[in-house]
Amino acid sequence: MRSVATQGRGIRTIEMRPYRDISTGYTYFANGDILFSKITPCMENGKHAIADLGRARFGFGTTEFHVVRPGARLTAKYLLEVLTQPHLIEHCARQFTGSAGQRRVPADVLRSLPLLLPTVSEQRALSSVLDALDDALTRHDALIQVISRLRDALRERLLSNGTTDRHHSFTSVRHLGRIPSTWRIHRLGDLCIPPRYGAPASARPYDPSQPRYVRITDITDDGRLRPFNACSADPAAVRGYELQDGDVLFARSGVSVGRTYRYRDSDGPCVYAGYLIRFRLSADSAISPGFLDLWTHSRTYRRWVASMLRAGAQPNINALEYASLPVPVPSHSEQTAIVLIMDAVETTLDTCRAAYRAILALRSALCPSLLSGNIRSLSSPGPQQSGASQARRN
Repeated sequence: MRSVATQGRGIRTIEMRPYRDISTGYTYFANGDILFSKITPCMENGKHAIADLGRARFGFGTTEFHVVRPGARLTAKYLLEVLTQPHLIEHCARQFTGSAGQRRVPADVLRSLPLLLPTVSEQRALSSVLDALDDALTRHDALIQVISRLRDALRERLLSNGTTDRHHSFTSVRHLGRIPSTWRIHRLGDLCIPPRYGAPASARPYDPSQPRYVRITDITDDGRLRPFNACSADPAAVRGYELQDGDVLFARSGVSVGRTYRYRDSDGPCVYAGYLIRFRLSADSAISPGFLDLWTHSRTYRRWVASMLRAGAQPNINALEYASLPVPVPSHSEQTAIVLIMDAVETTLDTCRAAYRAILALRSALCPSLLSGNIRSLSSPGPQQSGASQARRN
């Protein structure tokens, strides 16, 4: 299952094994078949693909796939698009059988699905439109990955060398590694007012008239707020936990320990939950929120987090331990220069992400219309061979 990409983007990796090792206990499929994941949550997560095996004629895979072989009047691309439409995935999910965690879609559910059947030429025309959008998504995704790696490499260089040609001598500091010798070392607690744990309140469905309730699960690895599954909380229980621009939240427990998020006013009113610790810089702090944010996403910071975790214990770093975090502090002018450089890279990355989301939204909006038979203009059929009329006849 791990070899199949999500959202119909194909098989990512193929293993070669002796036939005797896989001739039993695996699912047989031929080149060009559709592999439809039947088990939750893979079915809902889009683990479906057309078997593209190159010169190989057949292969074997996990028994958690239904194998669907298009007939002469169906193209594999069109059929995969139909089967993975959100409303059909939801329909399949309602037909799950089996126990919790092992629920599967029976084969008869797929067999009984009704299909609109355009002509093969119309199916290919439809696929060409979606293929163009998929190619654009692939290119943008690759660009996002390249820029993300560049951002990470540039951040590490700036946080260990400073800005170009500014420094000529360096020193090695425990927990920090190599840094410019003119940078000063401060404890996080000395740069901030006393830290505060989050509100011990339960999450509620999101209410736009109330502040967003930020939990550990709302924060991504790169320090952003997830755009979905927002929650609110009892206003009385979270009073006094309002975030201010520049506040930095640290995750203190669980698999996300060490994750950080810098609050910006542009994120809208927010309060924060109990498994987060708020650090607010003092008025005369030697460090800027932007530079501290960069530091908490460095490899050096992650190594410090790993060194603070106790073997065999539930991952946890408390406020006192976070307050002991050593932080390198350049001059204000150099902090500003470093933050501006990284902000420019992040802005470029945001532009690419926005373009990717726009293409994805266009595909999502266009696909239902195309698959419902509104595809006359794509293949320019004759007056008696329109996609809608052909679909109705079939």
